[in-house]
Amino acid sequence: MKKLSLLTMIVAVVLFCGKVRAQETHVLIQDSFESYTVGNKVAAESAAAGNDWWTTWSNAPGGAEDAVVSNAYASDGTKSMNPVYGNDMILLLGDKQTGVYDLEFDIYIPQGKDAYLNVLHNFASAQSTWALQAYFHVTNDGQTSTSAPGQGTLHAGGNAAATFTCVYDEWMHITIHVDADNDNAKFYIGDTEIHSWTWSLDSFGEQATRVLDAVNFFPPESAATSTYYVDNVVFTQIGGETAPEISVNAENFDFNILPDETDSYTFSIENTGTSMGDWIGWVDFGEGAGGSTTQEINYDAQDPQSIVGLQDAQLLEVGAMFPASSYAGAVMGMNIVKLKYFVPLNEDGSYTVEGPLTFRIYRQGFNNAEGEILAEKSIPYANITHNDWNEVTFDTPVPLTGFDVWATCEFQQTDGGYPMAFDASTLVPYGDMLRVNKGTWRSANELWSSDYGNFSIRMTCQGSTVLGTWASLDIKGGTIQAGNTQNVNLNVNSIALAEGTYNADVVILTSDTENAEIIVPLTMIVGPEYVGENASSFFTVYPNPVSDKVTVSGDNLNYVSIYNSVGQLINVVKLDNNTVDMSNYDNGVYYFNVVNAEGQSSIQRVVVSK
Repeated sequence: MKKLSLLTMIVAVVLFCGKVRAQETHVLIQDSFESYTVGNKVAAESAAAGNDWWTTWSNAPGGAEDAVVSNAYASDGTKSMNPVYGNDMILLLGDKQTGVYDLEFDIYIPQGKDAYLNVLHNFASAQSTWALQAYFHVTNDGQTSTSAPGQGTLHAGGNAAATFTCVYDEWMHITIHVDADNDNAKFYIGDTEIHSWTWSLDSFGEQATRVLDAVNFFPPESAATSTYYVDNVVFTQIGGETAPEISVNAENFDFNILPDETDSYTFSIENTGTSMGDWIGWVDFGEGAGGSTTQEINYDAQDPQSIVGLQDAQLLEVGAMFPASSYAGAVMGMNIVKLKYFVPLNEDGSYTVEGPLTFRIYRQGFNNAEGEILAEKSIPYANITHNDWNEVTFDTPVPLTGFDVWATCEFQQTDGGYPMAFDASTLVPYGDMLRVNKGTWRSANELWSSDYGNFSIRMTCQGSTVLGTWASLDIKGGTIQAGNTQNVNLNVNSIALAEGTYNADVVILTSDTENAEIIVPLTMIVGPEYVGENASSFFTVYPNPVSDKVTVSGDNLNYVSIYNSVGQLINVVKLDNNTVDMSNYDNGVYYFNVVNAEGQSSIQRVVVSK
């Protein structure tokens, strides 16, 4: 199908439910530069005219980053924008989280020159995230750019995902089509589709977001080679306003449960809107009642044993993500009060970081990414202690109540420095999270195909704990297409709990701005003991107490979940031969929750004694 050009303002006609209807289009930005004065700065003059769509990377219209208006070349009329090396122009698109859009412009590259542009999921200067990167007259492997006359490289949904022909001394018409409602995007030169990809992936293929925020025009290489021209910029919304409408089909969760039992309830999260919607969720157990007990939470097993650096100076953020299940039995309800990171020296004794250390605590966010910043504090460069731990105390403590928490440290690497400190121990999932220049978080060890272990980052918690192991969601978040529903299991257990009432909240955060936070109260009442242990059990366990292997005897047994004495799930064993090896378990009380092929479950208390 031939793509319709929005520059000609042709109204698209679509067939829907057997009737022909005109599809709405709304031109949000249109700039041909004809009203500008030749030689003036684009962003400064645009702002003076009352338009708010142009700025620069550093948000400094009129400064050195601001490109000038030229009459040397024009696609239509007599004027265009002329970015040269050192300019860094941003076209603000308005943080579009839903809807369907076409971004169009013409680009002219003189013979022998190069050009670059990117589309941003989020524009925040150094904190920006890239959705697409396009190199003209240049090949790029994600690390190094190489002059390539007549060629171009596109990073979109993957590294070097597509190549194209770079044309000189004539105007190329670029269209970037973004459908945030259905999570897809396309890149065109003229009427030729160059590449299509999943929009919520970043330029290198990592999970990001569906937001369309800005486009960046940046001459990339040098004053001798980097210059081009841009004209006829048009940003159009196709169709009317769209939005997710997300709801939960429960007003409260009430469980009545016997001691040492498990139960679950399946509830639904529904999207009745006109766009895809995101959600995240957790069980919030509340804060403790105060106190001065402290506990350090970390993945690294020892002081740094390995130091690592990138090839060039980069802005780095290192950290660890601690799922609620990893801290529930230790610090649930306590406050994060401190965070520290080990700053190494290079082997020759030179410094590895420039500028401040900025420590952050993030809450969990959509699409397995970091969410809202809950605490942030910096150590000025002059106060950094090299080859030692550096620690901040947050001005406002962060209560750990059940969400997955990110603990990070950001710094600028010196050119040739080795600022990333690892423990050289067994890697724990999420113990080596890294992002470069505010890009997407990735496992450092997977990124380099090397095993350096976990980052040397630790957080200190203070206060008193609350019980946080008796309830959980089987899914932490997801994306729901318009008109669809996602089912989530709320699991509870009363293992090792006293009789009484236990309260918490199920928290669901959504991308529905009209219903961004949904809180559903949760109550679990633990009733009387069984008259006899295992009176209704469909299996037997022997020997009990056990010192090594225990036999689980019964018909059609499937698996056993093993909990410790405080109710933490510590292992799941498939009952292929009806035996469980307990030789590596410490002495103490454990609970076997055995499930058969029909889905029935029952719990048996098992004592390990060696």
